[in-house]
Amino acid sequence: MMGQAQVSKMLGQWNTFDDKTGDMRSTVNIYEENGTYQCVITTLYEKDANGKFQVMKAPYPKGFEGVVGTQLFSEMKVDGDQLKGRVYDPESQKTYHGKVTYKEKTDELILRGSLDKAGLLGRSQTWKRKK
Repeated sequence: MMGQAQVSKMLGQWNTFDDKTGDMRSTVNIYEENGTYQCVITTLYEKDANGKFQVMKAPYPKGFEGVVGTQLFSEMKVDGDQLKGRVYDPESQKTYHGKVTYKEKTDELILRGSLDKAGLLGRSQTWKRKK
């Protein structure tokens, strides 16, 4: 039952960050539906002239059209204290093996996307809970 308790803490809204710059990119919403876990992009962010992050509003700049509403998870199910399934990367427009782990001490999610099921060939992102 420990696993299910950890997974329930993954539900809700999370801010995502650019791997290279560390800039806030989006807010996503993780929810459970019919026994699988879904994750949809709800908001995109951009820097204003003062370097502060603000919500990107439609019409979106080229390359960002259609990103809000994108489903990031598919076939994502509880596996111990993690979620495992498939994760879509809107930037590369490819789907990878995915694993999500909740870090209780920092209230963060670690999302690992990889080419292989073992998770060796890939990269990780840290998502912070939206305040």
